Amino acid sequence: MITIADDFLDNVDKKSEGLFDFILERFAASNSTSYIYNTKAHFIISLYIKEQAGYAHYESICSNIPKNIASRATIQSILDMGVKLNIYTKLTYPNDKRVKLYNLSVSASDEIERFFSDFLEITNRKKSK
Repeated sequence: MITIADDFLDNVDKKSEGLFDFILERFAASNSTSYIYNTKAHFIISLYIKEQAGYAHYESICSNIPKNIASRATIQSILDMGVKLNIYTKLTYPNDKRVKLYNLSVSASDEIERFFSDFLEITNRKKSK
C-alpha cells in the first residue's frame, strides 16, 4: 500500500521541468547577459528599458521604479556597471547633453525576448496538460 508520504517523497525525487527550474536556471546562469538577472532590480530595470522602445531616460527610470525595488543610487550603479559590461549603452540627448538615455545591447534585448518566449512556452505547456 502506498501512503501519501511515499507518494510525496517519490514526487520530490523527480526533477521538475516547470517554472521553478526555468527561473532557477536563468537566475543562476553565468553567461554574458546574466547581469540582467543579478537581482530583481537588475531585471526590472532591464525590462523597463526594453518597454521604452529601447531608450529610457535616467529620470524616468528613477521615477517609475518603486523605491522599495531600488533607490536612485542603486539604479545609477546598476546602469553604470551594465554600461561597463556592455549590457546597456549610454547616450546623450542631442538637444541637452545633461540628459542621459539608456538602451539595451542587442544581446541583452535578445535575452529578454528569449526569457519571455520560453516562459510562455512553459506556461502554455502546463495549461495544456
